[in-house]
Amino acid sequence: MGDLAFYGEWMKDDVLYLKEITPEIISKIRTFEMTKNDVLVASYPKTGTTWTQELVWLLQNNGDLKHALSVPVYKRIPYLEYNKKGVTSGLDQAGKVKIIVVIRNPKDTLVSLYHFYGNIHDSGVFEGTWDDFFELYKAKHVIYGDYFDWYSSWLPHIEKHNVMLVKYEDMQHKLPDVYNDVARFLGNPLSYPNKADIIEHLSFDRMRHNDMVNYKDSSGLDLKSSPFMRKGIIGDWKNTFSEEQSRLVDKRYHEVIEAFGISLEFE
Repeated sequence: MGDLAFYGEWMKDDVLYLKEITPEIISKIRTFEMTKNDVLVASYPKTGTTWTQELVWLLQNNGDLKHALSVPVYKRIPYLEYNKKGVTSGLDQAGKVKIIVVIRNPKDTLVSLYHFYGNIHDSGVFEGTWDDFFELYKAKHVIYGDYFDWYSSWLPHIEKHNVMLVKYEDMQHKLPDVYNDVARFLGNPLSYPNKADIIEHLSFDRMRHNDMVNYKDSSGLDLKSSPFMRKGIIGDWKNTFSEEQSRLVDKRYHEVIEAFGISLEFE
């Protein structure tokens, strides 16, 4: 992909990885065993991963806001592909592991991922335009692969008792309800004494100004061009997508996401 490629990037099974995620790590992901007490947050990039991680961590740690505000989220909740240990899919372990699949409408996701590309600097600097990025996406040459391919592998399992689907747009509009739903799923108390403070802490505006969840000290990201949590506005894609690009994504959305009976909010 010429000047639009990252240094050391590599592909396997139509999924693009940055150099930090080695083939050895991917191999270990398939052999590491999780326990029944583990929770896996499964998400495509820029769909609300960090937001959901923070919610899950607080529910699993008695709503400890003091700790959450003093330790970066990536030190509290490891990314399996970066911790060099790996994990076996909980879907293959007879319901041992609780899995939260996070989803966001694909158009806002892709725009957010495009801006995130500008943050990556330890594998080279992406200087392409939105149209350049979208061509890479069409060629399935973006990190973690195609959005719809990713969800095609997870959505068949969302009816299982150990799997829950969380929508980014619901977290924007009805965060207290999502909090309660996730707490029930995890078997946590619905109300800690500081529940109101937790909900406020998890609001998007508070999250985007919280250094502990914005990778301010990450050596691999340069956040000068765009903040880690940018706008979070549902429908912001309309300021970026062309009509043809929108049509192409709509087609895949109908074929894949709606085929599983899932409806997402686009504006």
